[in-house]
Parts: sequence; structure tokens; C-alpha cells
Amino acid sequence: MAHPASFHQSRSDAATLATWAFAISLATIGTAILWKAGIGINWGVWITCVVIAFFAVLRDRHGFVGAPTMAAGAWAVVLAFGIAITTDDARIFVLVLSTAIMLAIALTTAGDRSLDVLRPLVALQAPFRALGLVLSGVASEADGSARTARSPAVMTLVRTTVITVPVVLILILLLAEADPIFAAARDALRHVVPDDFIPRTIFFALLFGITLGAYSTAQRGPLSAHQTTRPMGVLLGAPERRVLLLALASVMWLFVYGATVSLLKNPAAVAGSGITYAEYVHRGFAELSVAATIVIGAILVTRRSWISADVWARRAAAAALVGECGMIAIAFMRVVRYEQAYGYTTQRLYAQAYMIVLACMSGLLLREIVRRAPSARLAYHSATAVLTLLIAGVYFNTDAWIVRENVDRYAVSGSLDTRYLAYELSDDATPALVANLPRLHEPQRSLLTGYLRERERLRDRDRARDHRWYAWNYRMNRSAHAVRELRGNVVP
Repeated sequence: MAHPASFHQSRSDAATLATWAFAISLATIGTAILWKAGIGINWGVWITCVVIAFFAVLRDRHGFVGAPTMAAGAWAVVLAFGIAITTDDARIFVLVLSTAIMLAIALTTAGDRSLDVLRPLVALQAPFRALGLVLSGVASEADGSARTARSPAVMTLVRTTVITVPVVLILILLLAEADPIFAAARDALRHVVPDDFIPRTIFFALLFGITLGAYSTAQRGPLSAHQTTRPMGVLLGAPERRVLLLALASVMWLFVYGATVSLLKNPAAVAGSGITYAEYVHRGFAELSVAATIVIGAILVTRRSWISADVWARRAAAAALVGECGMIAIAFMRVVRYEQAYGYTTQRLYAQAYMIVLACMSGLLLREIVRRAPSARLAYHSATAVLTLLIAGVYFNTDAWIVRENVDRYAVSGSLDTRYLAYELSDDATPALVANLPRLHEPQRSLLTGYLRERERLRDRDRARDHRWYAWNYRMNRSAHAVRELRGNVVP
């Protein structure tokens, strides 16, 4: 029967071996597909490997992965593969940043079981805490390796390698000029060692250090579970909170009433009003969004003092939220009318997406008011709404949708901003632009064709496309095919 101490020692050795094996393998894969490569499917492949290995380490230590880490890791994979879909630089930056934050949250919440720990403060601190955990894990592994290296067998092996290898290399280089066999060996060494050996090695060491530190911490580090705490907030007296919430409700409903009347009467059509249709539907986009944010923020900050005990405050807050939802609906419809009159742009879609997020948060707060208790998962559900809209815009291809909708509008109105479609949208829109060229009349067709050809000439001159498999990008390939079709190089 094995002694408990020996069993524990063998388990610790196996964990160390697995940690180092994961770190070396992932650093090797990352260096092979990420170093000096165009970002594409390689990012999603590497992140997936990192997440799967991290889940395996946690399951070995705790016997479970944990809902917070599982959710953050899953979102990291979905966001990472979004980079292989879109060509928009801004979206790629947001996706890379979001992936890194999700990995940091997965590491800092390792050991937790409940999604209740995913609070705003935890998410904000996650990148900094994750960096600290990685550094402590690397230091721990370095200390353990140093203790192992002091054994006589290891020291003998190290001294032998340090003495023998340089002597052999020097002899090969010296004899290469006198013998063809040694010359072939020297040339082989040159091919084995690439020109960018030093920076590539530094990149490998960086990936190795990050993965080793994270997995070492997850395997043996002090990952203390977060304690679920009550939502923070300002405690107000009954008069203050009731007056504040009633004031918010009154302002919201006065705006809804006035805006509804204006929407029905259309003041832009009244002679002498001095308001054009564009000014009427465009005004107040940002102001309405900020006002809705203020209402939601005020209710969030003060709900701790009234949500369970003050029925009048609950009613006033519910009225304010319902009025705020009405204000969001009016603002949303104004954007819709503006799009119908002047076309679709990414900025207008972003404004609508933000309004949808505000509406989701309002619904969550109304649910809390009905339950008479604040939820610890409000931030988690709100972040889920944001990430869902972000990834939906990437996978759905909003740029191509903008092209199709603007061309449909052009068929009715005859108005089309060809320069915006060609220059302001990303390569995601190129296939839709080329496909819709036959629907355009002159001079719009010639203008858009000229813009497309000029843009592609500039891009071909400024950047060479990476054709390796791990730099594959779905819409980059479709865009290149559409450009070849535009130039007449595709044979039907």
C-alpha cells in the first residue's frame, strides 16, 4: 500500500509535469502560428487551446471548472474566433482586448462556483490581479526549478552541456573551411537557426511565461474563492429617495408625453417652425442616451435603501424606469426615421445597440423591483447583453447589411452616399458592394467602381496579405474574390 506522503509527492510531480507540458506546448503552438503572422483563425485556435488546457488544470485540482471560469472561457473562445470573421481593425482591437479580459476573469475567478461573483469590481480588477497571479506563478515555478537544479545529477548534466556544446560548435565552424562534411553541417545549422531567432525566442519566452504562470497558479496557487457580497449603494432617507425617484419619474413621463405629441404632429412640417426634418429626427440622440443612463445609474446607486422596505419608492422607481423605457423607444424610433431618410451608418447602428443595452438593464432593474431584492447578477446579465450584441454584429456582418439597406433605399429615393460605402466601411462590405453594383445607375455605379478600385490599389500597395493557413480570414477571402470579380479575373 502506497504511503500517503509518497502518493501526494507523485501527484505533485505529475501536476508539475502537466503544467510544464501545457506551457511548452502552447508556447510552441503560439510562436508557430502567431509570430509575424496576420491575425486570423490563428488567434481563435490558440485561445481555444489555452482555455481547454486551463479547464483541464482546474478540473485536476478542484474536480470542477466553475461556472464563472466556464462562462469567461467560453466567451473568450467565441470572441477570439470572431477575429477570423471580420476585417474591421476597430472591431479586431475590441475583440482582442475583450478576449484578454475574459481570460483574466477566468483566471481570477478560478475556484468559484457561482456566477454571483462576476461583479463590476471583479471584472475591473481582473487584468491587474491576473498579472499578479501570473508573475507569482512564474516565481513559484522558478524557485521550484532552482531547488531541483541543485541536485547532483542535474548539476552534472548542466555542467556537461555548458562545457561540451560550445566546444563542438567552435570545432565545426573551424573545420568547415577544410572539409565538405563539416561545411554541410555548418550550413545545416544556419538553416536550423532562423534570422529572427532572438526576437522569436523572446516571443516564445513571453508566451511560455504567461501560460506557465497562469497554470502554475491554477494548479497550486492560493486561489481563494470570492465571497458573494450584498450590492453596494448609497443609503438615503425616506424623504430624499422618494423625492428623487418621483422627480425622475415626473421628468421621464413629461418627456414621453411631449415627445409623443411632437412625433405625431411632426413639428418639422409646420410652416415657420424653423426646424428641418433632419434636425427634428437627429436632435437629442446623445442627450437621450445620457439621460437614460443617469436614470438607470440613480436607481442602481440608491436601490439598496428602498427596494425591500419602501413601497412608495419602489412604485416611483418602477414609474421612472417605464418612462425611461418609453424615452429609449422614442429615441430609437428617431434613429430609425433618420436612417430611413438619410441612410444607414455604423455610428447609427452603434447608437441603437447602446439603446438596446439600456433597455435590457431597465428590464433587469424592473425584475429586481418586482422581486423586492437586488440581484447579484445584474452586471453579469448586462455584460452578456453587450457581448451578445458585439459578437452578433461581427458574425452577422453589419457592414454588408448597411450596403444592402442603403442600396434598397437608393432604388426608391435615388440618393446614395457612394464615398461613405467605399471608404468608411471595412472590407467586410466589399462582397456586398460588388454584388450590388448592377443595381446602381450612372453616375453612382462608375463612382463606386472607381472608389473600390482606388481603395484596393492603395491597400495592395500598403500591405501584403498573409496567405498562410493560420492567417485565414473568412471575409478577407471573400473580399479578395469580390475584387478579382470586379477586375474581370474570375471566369464564370
